[in-house]
Amino acid sequence: MKSIEAAASDPIQIACTLKNGNRVEMNIKFTNPRRTEILPCGLVKLQMPFMSYISADRWGPRIFLPMHNAARDLICVGQHGEYVIDFLSRHAGDIIPQRLCHPDSAGETLSYNVNAWLKEISPYTEFNHDVDPKRNISYVEINNFRPTNAGFGLSYTLPVIVALLGMSADWNDKRQQDLKDANGAIVLLENPEAHLHPKAQTAVGRLIALAAASGVDVIVETHSEHLMDGIRIAVKEGLLPHEMTKFYYFSLDKDGTTIVEEPKIYPDGKLDHWPKGFFDQTMHNSAILEKTGDKDL
Repeated sequence: MKSIEAAASDPIQIACTLKNGNRVEMNIKFTNPRRTEILPCGLVKLQMPFMSYISADRWGPRIFLPMHNAARDLICVGQHGEYVIDFLSRHAGDIIPQRLCHPDSAGETLSYNVNAWLKEISPYTEFNHDVDPKRNISYVEINNFRPTNAGFGLSYTLPVIVALLGMSADWNDKRQQDLKDANGAIVLLENPEAHLHPKAQTAVGRLIALAAASGVDVIVETHSEHLMDGIRIAVKEGLLPHEMTKFYYFSLDKDGTTIVEEPKIYPDGKLDHWPKGFFDQTMHNSAILEKTGDKDL
């Protein structure tokens, strides 16, 4: 796979054809140096899968978040997570598949399970939200504090949790659900592990695996071996079939050619090989720390 020379402002199109014959297209337009536009994400188009793309450049803690145009269907949380509360409010009563329901959830709805998974990420978290349509804003409270006083991890992770659960749910809006069933659902995540400690990263990996097992196509770009381990553990526990799980490692050779390697995963969660540089830094660091020498005596 050769690198392609292109201007920084040139649009990018990513396309693939699904098993049911539907074609998926994601168009990325660079509208200015500080913003990109990802399409589609609003109005449902026939024969287009429901797609929720969440950028690594998602919003952190905000006192208020905007609401989507009320005249249009909202099928995603926004590429920056900006519509996460509006989406959650609209879909709060949607029913989550049993395998995605958290053991500590008070019920089967999206709202209950978002709260339960947030507690998995950060124990004892009390999460409340509301919308104010007259002012076109939504807002969040975490442990009765503003998000700006509760750290980055929860705000960064909330859109990821809502997108994975929400796109897996059985929507109360029958028209939208019929379209989702017919066209499929895709969640694209960039660095879902951002601002999380290792245990929480592993929990997010498990949630990703459960969403994939529930029928949502999930594509993840990550730098976290803990998140990857969460997926591998889910495979080992039989929660996600190993044949439904793919890992790819991208690197460059000295000529700038992209090298793509695909380690195979077995039913026990182990891989057939580990490419050089593929989440192996922990082993290298441990080997250095375990070495003995004159300075250790």
